[in-house]
Amino acid sequence: MTLANAIKCLANGDMSCFINTLKDIASSSTKSLSDAYSNAIDMITTGMAMFIDDIMDFPKTDRPHHWMWGLILVIAGIIILILAAVFIFLGI
Repeated sequence: MTLANAIKCLANGDMSCFINTLKDIASSSTKSLSDAYSNAIDMITTGMAMFIDDIMDFPKTDRPHHWMWGLILVIAGIIILILAAVFIFLGI
C-alpha cells in the first residue's frame, strides 16, 4: 500500500480504507528502514502540501478541511521517522 492509495481513500470519503492504508504503511515501515524513510518523507511532504494548500482555512473546524488531513499525515510521517531512527540507534 502506498500513500497514493491512502489519499485516494480519503478523496472517496472512505475513512476505514484511509486508516487501514496508513496502518499498512506503518507496518511496512517496520520491516525495512529504507521503506520507513521513504514513507515518512512522502507523508511529510504530502501533508505539508495539503496543509499549505488550505492554510486560509487553518482555524476552521466546521467540516473536514485539507489542513486537518495534512496535519495528520505530517504527524504520522514524523512518528515513522522517529521510530526508524530509534530502530537504527538500537540496532533492531
